[in-house]
Amino acid sequence: MPLFATWTVRTPRRHRLASICAALAGALLLGAWPAAAQAAFFSYDGAFVPPGGRFLEASGVATDDAGRVYVADAGAGRVHVFESAPAGNTFISSIGQGQLARPSGVAIDNRNRIYVADAGRNVIVQYDSFVDGAPTRREFGGGGTQLGRIDGPRLMTTDRASRLYVVDRPNARVQFLRPALDGRPVAAFGVAEPATFLEPEGIARDPEGRIFVSDDNASDGEVRVYDPRGALIKKVAGPGAGGGQVSSPRGLVRDPVDRLLIVDAGNSRVQALRSYAEGSTFIEAFGTRGSGPGGFSSPSGAAIAPGALLYVADTGNGRVVRLRYDDADADGALDARDNCPGVANPVQRDSDRDKRGDECDPDDDNDGVPDGADRCPRSRRGADANGDGCGDPRSRILFPRARGIYAARQAPSRVGGFAGADDLGVASVQVAVARVVRGRCAWYERGRFRSPRACSAPAFFAASGQRRWAARVGVRSRGAYRVISRARQTGGLLESVFNRRNVRSFRVR
Repeated sequence: MPLFATWTVRTPRRHRLASICAALAGALLLGAWPAAAQAAFFSYDGAFVPPGGRFLEASGVATDDAGRVYVADAGAGRVHVFESAPAGNTFISSIGQGQLARPSGVAIDNRNRIYVADAGRNVIVQYDSFVDGAPTRREFGGGGTQLGRIDGPRLMTTDRASRLYVVDRPNARVQFLRPALDGRPVAAFGVAEPATFLEPEGIARDPEGRIFVSDDNASDGEVRVYDPRGALIKKVAGPGAGGGQVSSPRGLVRDPVDRLLIVDAGNSRVQALRSYAEGSTFIEAFGTRGSGPGGFSSPSGAAIAPGALLYVADTGNGRVVRLRYDDADADGALDARDNCPGVANPVQRDSDRDKRGDECDPDDDNDGVPDGADRCPRSRRGADANGDGCGDPRSRILFPRARGIYAARQAPSRVGGFAGADDLGVASVQVAVARVVRGRCAWYERGRFRSPRACSAPAFFAASGQRRWAARVGVRSRGAYRVISRARQTGGLLESVFNRRNVRSFRVR
């Protein structure tokens, strides 16, 4: 017969009325999210310079996984490295002194290796990651028009396979290179046709492999998109000064939701366009000609960083400008991905994974108990018999082994296992051990097995430990034995459901 049949307690189903109320409450909550504040897409967040007071000719910009900023300073012949924004973008060190002649572009691959386009020597220099000391790994390229040769390289980008895409400006083309194979060329495509696209400068690549290229021309500048093989698809921005129009466009950046950010140098601003799938339509522009917080002078490269940040090389003003974008609540999460728009929640915690952040979710763990009344508001671990929002206490017997058979001289001298009680914790664990004789149980009490009685009335005693528990038992006689454990949660609730996890049988021969 089943052991302790009268002791088994199942968690009751929620009443239908409660389910309906919960559903109605959820529907109301969907409409109760705080709306994101109406704020500008871009906002000025600061600027920085290297030691000496200014960049001589800041050009390309890149960031690594830690948010460090790399700025190619063509005039100084080096790449300056700065800390992340949370660390104040303070200057750390420089790369390439005495080696680089005129660094024009910089890129970081998915292993944080550093690539510098040296327009003065017509080469690409690959360095190891900054945390590894950034030693030189290799150089490749060299002036010329042949495939693999580079004449006046400009800005660059990489893909997931660490292939490098370089704008080869004097040759009016884009080249794909494999740095791991000493810069061996993969392919190239020309951008001069249709006519007037003769000064390619910036480049970006989307997840589908489409390649965006800018033409740094004051009167005929535009941004085009090509397929992965280099075939022209369309123009996404044409010449002009209106929204979505450009003059001398330079740096291009694709953000985490596939929007295109353009450094529109001739118009002294940056622009944001929607993703290619959304038609690359205009979102907003920021900047004006000048040197103040909202001003630019001949800006060049750009890069995004964690924290909804965009860095722009403000070349004419000798600085790098830091912008916050698409982050109305200033929590470092793009509004397009923010799970609680309008409320600052930098951690973006979503305990129940319902795409509603805990900061604006009145029931974080979606257990039907509002956070204010929930003793465990961010966890839902199993049954909740008393409706306090916490999973009920539970224990598990690990030894003796299930249905184990032991020789009398090897009979187990102790029992033990694990226990848990959600966020409230385990206060104690109790154990009951019985020798089963003709359907009745002789319970272990005060160091010995007592006379057989009903199996439905176990005699529990305290085990040692909480999450990991154990108890000594003097099993010496042959026969069938059963063990039951139960955990007590902090606050008093006792484990009340018994199954194969916390009921164990073994035999001694």
